[in-house]
Amino acid sequence: MALTELAIGGFDDMEGLAVLFLSRAADAKTIVNRDQQGGVEDGGHGHCWRTYKLVENNNNTSLITLLPSDIFNSHVLPRLDGPTLTSAAFSSSELHTLCTRNHLWQKICSATWPSLNHPLTASLISTFPAGHFSIFSHSFPSPSINHNRPIPTSSLPPPPELISAVDLYYQGKPFFSKVHVTVTRKTWFLSTPLWLDILEPNEVVPTDLKFPGNDDVELLKHLEENLTLSWIMIDPSSKRAVNLSGRSVVSTRWQSLTEELEVVYAVMVEEEVQCGIKVTCCGKVGGAMHVREISLTMEDMDGRHVMGKESMVILQRAMESVKRKRVGGIIEAKESYEKFCERKRERRERLIKRHKTLDRVADSMLVVFTIVALLAWFRMS
Repeated sequence: MALTELAIGGFDDMEGLAVLFLSRAADAKTIVNRDQQGGVEDGGHGHCWRTYKLVENNNNTSLITLLPSDIFNSHVLPRLDGPTLTSAAFSSSELHTLCTRNHLWQKICSATWPSLNHPLTASLISTFPAGHFSIFSHSFPSPSINHNRPIPTSSLPPPPELISAVDLYYQGKPFFSKVHVTVTRKTWFLSTPLWLDILEPNEVVPTDLKFPGNDDVELLKHLEENLTLSWIMIDPSSKRAVNLSGRSVVSTRWQSLTEELEVVYAVMVEEEVQCGIKVTCCGKVGGAMHVREISLTMEDMDGRHVMGKESMVILQRAMESVKRKRVGGIIEAKESYEKFCERKRERRERLIKRHKTLDRVADSMLVVFTIVALLAWFRMS
């Protein structure tokens, strides 16, 4: 029988316990409390230690049923991040019950996306089947198209409105959050290209960042690495959500005419459709940088902007038919974006080449027709 002893002291040891617990849980071990009365004093530090013993479990008794509940609920679970807590929730029925408690996920969601603390989104999340656990599983971190799974045809009509929960971060810390409601059944929305801007016409977001110049390569790179964004789109009707931002910057564009900086985020929502989010920054070079636009559009491989009506179908598919993937690095996000742009450029070049070929054929036919007409005219003369 294999034995492993574990000494548990103050808060500093709880994270280690969480890791050890999760790694051992699948092996059907049992923790036996060896010193329930207080244990050994840690000389000089005053910490009271309790020692537990991991014993081989021949009866397949679940580890969770024997771990002291006060430690597990108060110190282990609250220290886990969202992905780890999600993995634990699906490892056993006992863990699923404990790891899907709403107060745990409310804390995680509030810290990850401050926009979800808004009264509108908070009220909406309360109607989801599993509350904050549902919104996290739908929104973290972004969609990845599953090419092997057929796209279902939803019997639900387009939602009357969509809720956008947007957060901007600098070095991982949020500095701007906003919730925006989009009415989707208006004629103007359905018949025009999708374009959502969550800021009002004269609204600007002040930042503590320095506005870079076009030639300030180091500062532009710094912004690419540290300015991240999340745009969660929520459908109140179906109780579903999807994160339309890959968080990482995929491109920075300097607009020389307006002397503004465009920071671009992008994620594929279908095989040939990309959702792009543009953050437009303004200011004086070397001075404070302000954000004056945060807008979302959809574009296909032909460079055509997707209409509002089509975008509703695409968003419903994205919420229903995609798998989630972990956030890749900046390099991975840029490669995906550049691959899309390259395919779009190749398709445009093929289209131009085809048009030129058709033009040459049309010109040749015109010449032949002209010659035939002239010959016919001479013969008649």
